[in-house]
Amino acid sequence: MKKKKRAELSQNIIAIVYDFDGTLAPGNMQEETIFRAYGIDKKKFWARSQQLVRNRGYESTLAYLRLLISDPVFRDRPLSQAALRRMARKIPYYPGVADGYFQELDRFMRSIPEVREWGVTLEHYIISSGLKDILDGASIRKFFKKIYACEYDYENGRPVFPKLVINDTNKTQFLFRINKGRLDLSEGINEHMPEAKRRVPFSNMIYIGDGITDVPSMTVMNKSGGHAIAVYDPSGEVPREVKEMIAEKRAEHFAPADFRPNALLIKILHRTLKQIIHSISFRLSSKRSTDWVRRHW
Repeated sequence: MKKKKRAELSQNIIAIVYDFDGTLAPGNMQEETIFRAYGIDKKKFWARSQQLVRNRGYESTLAYLRLLISDPVFRDRPLSQAALRRMARKIPYYPGVADGYFQELDRFMRSIPEVREWGVTLEHYIISSGLKDILDGASIRKFFKKIYACEYDYENGRPVFPKLVINDTNKTQFLFRINKGRLDLSEGINEHMPEAKRRVPFSNMIYIGDGITDVPSMTVMNKSGGHAIAVYDPSGEVPREVKEMIAEKRAEHFAPADFRPNALLIKILHRTLKQIIHSISFRLSSKRSTDWVRRHW
């Protein structure tokens, strides 16, 4: 317990925070899982969702969450937590994500002397507007310290109401949860916390996202001294929104969503991680020297 507390006060934890759809996996998780299992036409489903937004004033994430409960196909055959987690096996990932990316980053971290000297650790998080029950069944779930995504409340095994809704703007709340070390929703985050007591300083955080819905999170990262990387489908050209994120300085770097060794994204991550590690090392070594002087003078 004492060791954990000391490590947290040392602020030697690095966090990589990922969007999911279009970032770690191509497409949309609902389309790859629920829609396939239920034979749903994605164009018709999203059109009905947008009708709720335009005609009845729904927030867009709430609109799709309602349809997954109220559409006739789901009234007849309701979704369940167990079914959603099983469906996660159908999720395709971008190259490398499920084939060694997380292990490779661990090896890279262990190869840096300052990591061993200062006990630097790396944590992974997801913040997504998709469904947490799907992500909890994903093959890569074990690599993440925490996943924040939309959740249902269930009664008698069927979803009855959304208990957590995550959209592009309120994603930023969860960045502050990671920053302050208050990961559980029962813990408040609005009260002031001195920068020196925050578990993961923003300067130790990297956000990876793929589109316009990630702009609020990238903006928080940039304004707070963190790092933001925009990715795009490696099978196509650089999308307009990614170019705009770079031009508008929302993101520092952009690369194809290729997580295999020697890919451009991995080189960017290695360089950014080294930068953060050197900053941690400099700060902690300076603190050690200052403490020594205080003790001996």
